[in-house]
Amino acid sequence: MKNFSITTKKGDDGTTGLLDNSRVQKYDLRPETYGTLDEAAAFLGLARAKSTLARTKEILLVIQNHLYLINAELACPVDSLHVLKYKISTAHLQQLETFSASTEKELALPRKFVLYGQSESSAYLDIARAVVRRAERRFVELNQIEKLDHATISAYLNRLSDTLFLLARYEEYRNGIPFVHPDDSNPSDLGDPCGLIGD
Repeated sequence: MKNFSITTKKGDDGTTGLLDNSRVQKYDLRPETYGTLDEAAAFLGLARAKSTLARTKEILLVIQNHLYLINAELACPVDSLHVLKYKISTAHLQQLETFSASTEKELALPRKFVLYGQSESSAYLDIARAVVRRAERRFVELNQIEKLDHATISAYLNRLSDTLFLLARYEEYRNGIPFVHPDDSNPSDLGDPCGLIGD
């Protein structure tokens, strides 16, 4: 059996291949979008490795599999989507919403900002959430330029940042770590004026 090598040298010219065998510049908005989401998935893997909670690990593993489906779609031009055997669906979105709702029920969250970094695992989840937000911005931009016609991806990314915020707080709560808020001298009692969560 011939060994497989990940090194093809095809990208030495600054281009990358899409799933329809076409090539685009590595700075193109498509690879920028799925590359950002891949970055988020890597942080989710780190959070999963650091967590000691079985529930967190199970949810993150499911989400990582969902992100692979999304990235496959993002790496495939619209005219070639038929080549994909599996795509993200409303069933995946509903599964994510179930994770979010069940996690939120266990928490008593004040309507205030929280300071990140109370535990290693929650900090990684907060980083992943911030990267997902960036991926969402890239997706919206891509969708303006090249209509992807897939509302489920947009909804999934929006819900995902909420789910990761809740999982980060769940990590702290289940490990007996209190939520920490900005000093009273900061406008933390204004809720979430910057739209960091709950959009």
